[in-house]
Amino acid sequence: MSLLRNFRFILNLIIAASSVVLLKRKSQRKRKKAAHWVHPYLAERSSKGRYATDFDDMVSGEKFFKENFHMSKNSFDQLFKLVEKDLAPKRNTRPKDGIPPKLKLGLVIEYLASGGLQRHLASCYRVSKQHMGSIIDQVCDAICRALSAYVADPCQESFLEVANGFNSRWNFPNCIGAIDGKHVSIKAPPNAGSIFYNYKGFHSLALMAICDASYRFTYLDVGAYGSEGDCNIFKESKFGTDVLHDRLDFPENATVNGVKLPFFYVADDAFPLCKRIIKPYSKKNLSAEERIFNYRLSRARRCIENAFGLLCSKWACLKKTLYCSPDRAQKIISACCMLHNFLISHKSTAYCPPGYMDKFDDENVITEGEWRKRISSDSLYHTTFSASAGRPSDYGKYIRNVLKQYVNSNIGELPWQRRAAFVE
Repeated sequence: MSLLRNFRFILNLIIAASSVVLLKRKSQRKRKKAAHWVHPYLAERSSKGRYATDFDDMVSGEKFFKENFHMSKNSFDQLFKLVEKDLAPKRNTRPKDGIPPKLKLGLVIEYLASGGLQRHLASCYRVSKQHMGSIIDQVCDAICRALSAYVADPCQESFLEVANGFNSRWNFPNCIGAIDGKHVSIKAPPNAGSIFYNYKGFHSLALMAICDASYRFTYLDVGAYGSEGDCNIFKESKFGTDVLHDRLDFPENATVNGVKLPFFYVADDAFPLCKRIIKPYSKKNLSAEERIFNYRLSRARRCIENAFGLLCSKWACLKKTLYCSPDRAQKIISACCMLHNFLISHKSTAYCPPGYMDKFDDENVITEGEWRKRISSDSLYHTTFSASAGRPSDYGKYIRNVLKQYVNSNIGELPWQRRAAFVE
């Protein structure tokens, strides 16, 4: 019996000793794993990363800064002041390892401007791939919050200001914006099926926008599924519902050619002809007056084409496929649009230099903008909404006919419009 007790005692000692050894080894493995709290390559971010080695040099050579960030250093600093608080590191046990707010902003702006691979830029800036995604989310959210004031609220005052711009600059009365949409290519999410698959044959999110006479976006709708159909995207959006049911704070009707007409948006065949949306005549064998009207409307609608052209030529990520989740893609698209408005409002020549947009001379001869040369024929820029609108309303047709009479009258005609519309 004593031998059995001794045997059990020795066995328990062996088990206890083995447990101590195992715990010690486990502890050593944990310490070994935690030895590199930051990978050695990433740990040298503050001395060898792109922000540390190139940023100040690019600042001293303004040309290189503009080429990489598509804005001046002054605009970058203004933007940084607006987003700095939102980009400050959260509570961190090792502050020296935190990523500086200005590095985050520079990294994301360069990504948006270049359209480069995320992993390549993350490597250049010595940021982990995991951090890269969260930084994009954080910076894009901060940009959208800070620059939200650069998209005017839809009220009577802002509508009238836009209408004055279209009338004085593009000779089109009662116009409160040019509307269009485009598809931005995204990587198909796992198990998404065909929900993002559009008529062009790729997966996308839809961007619908309205701009004023100076190419600023006055309304943005980002995130509709590519499969929804372009006409449905408009009709099922909150904005489309508000327009079709006349729920916005539109100004009182104004007189055009002796007739009181409502204020409206100009669009193409992707949108329905109605009280608040006017589009060109689309039938064959148009009369001279109808062709002149179409020409005059196209001058006003060219604003949104140029706005999208500038947007996509400067924020090259929108010309390529966004390899990220739909939620992140939505943030990226929105941030690009907000940056566009911010830089247009500040008249940034680094963003929109002279000659970059389409221009009409005194004889109304058009010189195409430089942005058209920056977008290749196979670019994903060429993905605007398709013509698929429903039946036009009688009131919409009436408004269009009154406008047709106006632009062909002694009061509303332009000296060169017959030549420009190829009717003489």
